[in-house]
Amino acid sequence: MHMLSTVMSPVFSEVVIAYQDYDIRSVHSGGQSDMDVRWFGGQFKVFREMHKVRDFHLVLCADVWHFMKEYTVWRLKQAVAAERAKGGFGELFPEPLVIPSPRGSCPDRSEGVCTGSPIPWVPL
Repeated sequence: MHMLSTVMSPVFSEVVIAYQDYDIRSVHSGGQSDMDVRWFGGQFKVFREMHKVRDFHLVLCADVWHFMKEYTVWRLKQAVAAERAKGGFGELFPEPLVIPSPRGSCPDRSEGVCTGSPIPWVPL
């Protein structure tokens, strides 16, 4: 939150949270569960606190292998829907955009897990 308070650019407008394959797999196993709701609910709570420091639009990005794109986007949209149902979005904290960023085909799916280079973004 301190970092957000130091941003002085008038064009600053988005915070993109990238979820990779293992992020979704580590939390989700099967259908929507209470654990899913708590985990994402905790994240949305942090995002709301961040939004109080600096106005921005939240973007949830499914940065996954192509074969995981639909599933991951669906999971993120389910999390947004659950938060919406709790009244977690409004004028003070707008609903986030959910976007895919597929990496292409998995080079080796023999073990059921794809490994590869992370997205070329620089974490702060």
